[in-house]
Amino acid sequence: MTSKQIIWKGIYYNTIEYLHLQSDTAHQIRGYITGLVNDQPLHVNYHITADLNWETTSVMIRTYDQTERELQFTRKNGKWYDRHGVVQEAFTPCTDIDISITPFTNTLPINRLLLQEGDVREITVLYFDLPAMEAKPVQQRYTRLAGSLYMYESLWSGFKSELETDEDGVVWDYPGIWKREWPGR
Repeated sequence: MTSKQIIWKGIYYNTIEYLHLQSDTAHQIRGYITGLVNDQPLHVNYHITADLNWETTSVMIRTYDQTERELQFTRKNGKWYDRHGVVQEAFTPCTDIDISITPFTNTLPINRLLLQEGDVREITVLYFDLPAMEAKPVQQRYTRLAGSLYMYESLWSGFKSELETDEDGVVWDYPGIWKREWPGR
């Protein structure tokens, strides 16, 4: 995979997301989300960089609602740094990130963990709650049920859902939350 474009339709929130994934010496992910979140207009763009093992090395999230806000973190040598270069010790156990209003970020641990059928792993992720623009570590669990089917569980909130992925480990269907509009099957 060198380049991939995806469009998801938000069901839970009335949004549309365009994603561009470019993979060569690293994975460069750019997402653009527009729509209504909590009945308010919101536009989000994010840029994630992950190494070839799908470990996140940087994330930048910009939201546009009544104001423009930005979060930016870089991960080096197992430490997370904010945009001012300050180490965020609370985020140290986090390898993956999870942005609340996109299905893409489930792809990061799915591809990084390389679970075999029946395998279960609990991980700590750096969770970005949008549109609140809050970042915190949370516990999650992934189980590979069969082939391209995974069970995702947020141990923090109790939410769980089966996720179907494509041949590249990118979420295809997230029942009741997001549905891939393009490309079709």
